[in-house]
Formats: sequence, C-alpha cells, structure tokens
Amino acid sequence: MLENPLKALWQADKPAIGTWATLVDHPKFMRLLATAGLDFVIIEMEHTDFTLKEVSAQCLVARGAGLTPIVRPPGLGDHDMTRALDSGAMGLLLPAIDTPEQLERVMRATKYHPRGERILNSRGAHTDYQKLKSTAEQIAHLNAHTVMVAMVESQVSLDNLPEICAVDGLDAVMIGPDDLSQALGVPGELSHPLMVVARERVIEVCSAAGVPWGFSCQTIADGQAWIDEGLRWLPFANDAAVLFNQFSEAAGALKAHAGRS
Repeated sequence: MLENPLKALWQADKPAIGTWATLVDHPKFMRLLATAGLDFVIIEMEHTDFTLKEVSAQCLVARGAGLTPIVRPPGLGDHDMTRALDSGAMGLLLPAIDTPEQLERVMRATKYHPRGERILNSRGAHTDYQKLKSTAEQIAHLNAHTVMVAMVESQVSLDNLPEICAVDGLDAVMIGPDDLSQALGVPGELSHPLMVVARERVIEVCSAAGVPWGFSCQTIADGQAWIDEGLRWLPFANDAAVLFNQFSEAAGALKAHAGRS
C-alpha cells in the first residue's frame, strides 16, 4: 500500500505544495498536476457538484501518478468522510473545526482501531486493492498515512486552537479566509486588521504546538514569502483561477496588440 509523502515532507520541515480541483473533474487532470510537480490536490466537494464516483476516479489516477489526493467533504457526517476515504482519498480537509471535541469525534469516525472506529473495509481503492495478511498491520498503515487537516473558520476555532492542535491524529491546520472573514464581521476583507490578528494567532499557536500551518496563496511571490515565514501547507490558487487568469491575460494582451478594445 502507498505511503503518504506529505508526512515525510512535514517530518523534514519542508512545505507541501498543491492546488484545488474545483472545476475540472476529468481524471486526466490529476495526471497533469502530478507531471507538473505538485505534491497534492484538494478535491473540493463542499462547494462543487462533484459526485463521489467522479472523486473516486480522480483519486485513483492521482494515487497512481504520485499525487496525494485530499478531499474536502461536503460535511462532517461520518459517511461524508469515510466514503471519501474508501474512494481513495489519502486525507481529508476538514471544514469548520471549532472545538477539540468536534475534532475528536472526526478522528473516531475516520481512524481505525485502536485510535478510532472507522468502518473496516480491507480491500478497496484506499488499499490499492491490496489486502495484507495482518489486519492490524494494514489498519495501522492506513491510520499513519491518512492526513487530517483542520480548517480554522471562526472565532470559536481561534479561541480553541491550542486544544484543537493537541488532538491526536491532527496533521496540519489551514486558515479558511473567506468564512473566517465573515465570522469576524469583515466578509471578503482578507487584509483587514482583524484577519491579520487571526492569522498571527494561528501561526503562533501552531508553531508552538509543532503543527504545520498554511493557507491558499494566489501568487508565486506570496507563496515564497510565506514559505520563508514557516508555511508548510500551501494550496496554490485553484484550477478555475489559474485557467481564468491565464486566458484573461492572454485575451487582453492579444486583443490589445490587434487594436481591439
């Protein structure tokens, strides 16, 4: 069975670089991202119409190409999470984690014995259809190589962050800037002083706890600057943004050159 390369990157104190799949659901896109050199892709189910069947195909190709597929599930219901994992996701991006008790419940549902009570399925996409002779060895491997990233998206989450970071099984923390800005009363104002304070809180708490932290960056320069500050989880833009930015720049430049307004 596969090992999760994100674990090794973080153990070596190196950043994991990825992106989001929010628009393109074709499995070939996963191969393209892997060939481009990315470490992971977040397959978005919270804000897209991706079906579980489409997500499963994306995960299958990503795994085979050496790209770590992380799914953001549509919710935190047990089957929202376990079906994504059984479909081949090598980790979950957990939306709106507000309390350590909430995260503990998630861990119980998504980790196998002895850490949790995840429904046992010994052969499937998540095991690359392999089945080890020792069930204990197999579930220990899956527990160790399933990455769990908690999203901070509220003031409650910020207040409880030290306790959230102490939950066994948490691998990284990500700031969800849009929902967090709304929760702080400044929707969409991502550079507002309240957002700066919130970001500094996450960095301080996570750094003290030894938990990798990060957030999406929209430019290479921003990503480089935040890596220098210690960021270790970096989803770069998303498929829709990259396509729009590249094509809109090209269209504007070529039309201008042709004398078109």
